[in-house]
Amino acid sequence: MRRLLVLACSVVFMETTFFAVLTPLLPSYRDELGLSDAAVGVLSGSFAAGAVVLALPAGWIAARYGPRRATIIGLVGVGLFSTIFGWTDSIALLDGARFLQGAFGALMWAGAISWVISAAPRERRGQVMGTVIAAAVVGEMLGSPIGAVAPEVGTGPVFSAVLVLAVAIALFAMTIPSVAEVEGQDVGDAVKAARRARLTRTVLVLAGPSAAFGMIVVLGPLRLDDLGATPWMIAGAFAGGSLIEAIVGPFVGRFSDRVGRKVPYLAGLVVMAAAIGVVGFFEILPMLLFGVVLVAFGAGLAFTPASTLITDRATAAGLNQGYAAGSANVAWGGGQMVGAVGAGYLAGVAGYALPAVVMIVLLGVVWVLVRPIADPRPTEAEPLAATGGK
Repeated sequence: MRRLLVLACSVVFMETTFFAVLTPLLPSYRDELGLSDAAVGVLSGSFAAGAVVLALPAGWIAARYGPRRATIIGLVGVGLFSTIFGWTDSIALLDGARFLQGAFGALMWAGAISWVISAAPRERRGQVMGTVIAAAVVGEMLGSPIGAVAPEVGTGPVFSAVLVLAVAIALFAMTIPSVAEVEGQDVGDAVKAARRARLTRTVLVLAGPSAAFGMIVVLGPLRLDDLGATPWMIAGAFAGGSLIEAIVGPFVGRFSDRVGRKVPYLAGLVVMAAAIGVVGFFEILPMLLFGVVLVAFGAGLAFTPASTLITDRATAAGLNQGYAAGSANVAWGGGQMVGAVGAGYLAGVAGYALPAVVMIVLLGVVWVLVRPIADPRPTEAEPLAATGGK
């Protein structure tokens, strides 16, 4: 279990590191390529769009062919298209490569998450998920400073490093045996289980904070740049927020194992809404820096219980964790894409306040919808999702 947890943490660490690399580079791409705010939003949201498109197929691949194969194929794809992204200056190729990064990222994420969750003891699932998400957040924390130095080093070498790291992690994955050797769950049974879990409504739990974070990834750097922040200041704000989120995640996971997932999650929505108000309305640079960090703190409260709630409901309904991970990727990627593209478009049309108001309202709606959702506790019985059986 320990080696598998290291693998899962390595996978999400790599993905989020090179996802976050782009954040401090957005003002540079805007200036050098003459992009509008909407085009910047599309570039930022392309990764999430790719994750949405391949999320459910990725879950099927992980459930049908095993999480190890899904993880390895995803790693190789992310490495290849990251390299292409680093060496091009065409906005069409940048958008396309970023899209395919997200698509293969969904595949390796579905494989790694379903793999480690299937092996984790039921009573420690929140803690395990919190540890994995903490690794993802550390990746975000390091990604921003790497993005800040990329103009000096060159985006080509920086993004080419992804391929080297991906191959190393894939070789490590080959040394870890699969959790289960039985036949995976077919699509028909998965659909029935998803209906029992009411998964469509449950994914809103993850989509809400994901949309808020996608908005901040676009508006945060642009607003900070407009107020005179350097790339290093932008990177520092996001890195500081990621550090807080990484620290909070495992503690929130253990807390949610005891009291349930909804209590810390709902608190996280409130914190994120307040932070978005700071970013959207204040014109003082230190306040904006504080707002970016506060969003990350709210995300730390929300993301771990949201992700774990999806796995809990999948277990209770007998849904293979590959499909659950794919559904979570739809929620994460869809939220990120809507937040990034929508924020860029609205900011270009009416300034920064409008997207902030829209997002605060959206988080309020999600808060209301989530309150009645049942918060199932894992049972001692062996779930179908853990064995891949029918």
